[in-house]
Amino acid sequence: MYKAGGLFGDLDVNATEFATRDIYILDFFDTTTPLPEQCVAADPTLPYCQLLGNYRVYMPDYSTVTPYEHMFETCEINFPTYERSASC
Repeated sequence: MYKAGGLFGDLDVNATEFATRDIYILDFFDTTTPLPEQCVAADPTLPYCQLLGNYRVYMPDYSTVTPYEHMFETCEINFPTYERSASC
C-alpha cells in the first residue's frame, strides 16, 4: 500500500522484501505532533497511540528509518527478533 500510495516516490523498492517490522520503522509517521489526550491517558510512554487491548504493542525503532533505494533486498531476517545488521 505504501508503494502504491506513492510514499516511496521515485525510489526503487521491492515490497516483497519487507517484513512486518520494516513497515513501522519507516520514517513515514508524524512523531512531532503531540498525541491526543486519550492516547497519553491510555499509555503515556508510547510515541504512538494505542487505545485498546490487553497487551501493549511494542514497536522498537518506530518511524526511524528513512527510505532508500533497494531497501532490505540483501538483508537476512533473524526470526523472531527481526534484527538486521547495521548495513541493512
